[in-house]
Amino acid sequence: MRYSIVAMFLLLGVPVNAEDAAGSKDHPLVGRFEGSEITAYETREFDEVSIAREARKTETVEGAVTRIAYLYPADIALVQIHRNFEAAVKANGLELLLSCDQKDCGKINYDVDQFGNSPSWADAFNYRYVLAARPGDQGMIYAALFLSMNNGRARSVVTVVEETEMAFRMIDAAEMQASISNTGSVALYGVRFDTDEAIIKPESEPTLEEMAAFLKANAALSVVVVGHTDNQGSMEYNLALSAERAEAVRDALAGRYGIAGERIAHAGAGFLAPVASNATEAGRALNRRVELIAR
Repeated sequence: MRYSIVAMFLLLGVPVNAEDAAGSKDHPLVGRFEGSEITAYETREFDEVSIAREARKTETVEGAVTRIAYLYPADIALVQIHRNFEAAVKANGLELLLSCDQKDCGKINYDVDQFGNSPSWADAFNYRYVLAARPGDQGMIYAALFLSMNNGRARSVVTVVEETEMAFRMIDAAEMQASISNTGSVALYGVRFDTDEAIIKPESEPTLEEMAAFLKANAALSVVVVGHTDNQGSMEYNLALSAERAEAVRDALAGRYGIAGERIAHAGAGFLAPVASNATEAGRALNRRVELIAR
């Protein structure tokens, strides 16, 4: 039976598979091979990824990263997924930079991005790799496929990198003071949360410490902590999530740093006050922030 190449990778509007990992979704530049399911998923606002533009040679690129692991139907061959992926990314304006199998790729299976898996998950004698790219807003956008057999079924890791310079750095108390004095607010990107969570990650402590130092130096000032999200999900969901995150920041400042609770109100704006386009991951990363507003 012959399959239509483009038809098997559905580019838009694919219903979520009941077996998909919670919170996961297909990337619009890649789509989904019909009948596959997502077994693991993550997005990072900034990370580094190993890619191969040419056989037997890898390099590192940085930017906003989406990683998706797929499991394919049992009767689907690697070559069919491989060719459909090529057609799908080309249909979305990406140029193929490398497309190879284990005979031509060399041992890049040990070096290219595999979504945290050990190289041993893949069959070193039966794998394929594709890298495609096109210009983006701040650099190149890369879409990579690493595909192999595992226990008789095809599995893959799809990695999309929107190349950009590191957008965020920690703002200290003096910079918070200047921004509040000039504009009445300051946007903070150093307070981090996992996707769909309102638990503050440990790497947020330096920014919280600077927030506390700023508030202690301005003892007469009261503020509102406002949480902001990107536009992924419903408005109601994002309003609730952003409010929970703002409350978590307020509680941390009051509980761990001794800032009087009555000085800190909190609210969630969801995706109602974007500072960048939500059409790209880089823009969505800018929209996910915590803001301090003087009141």
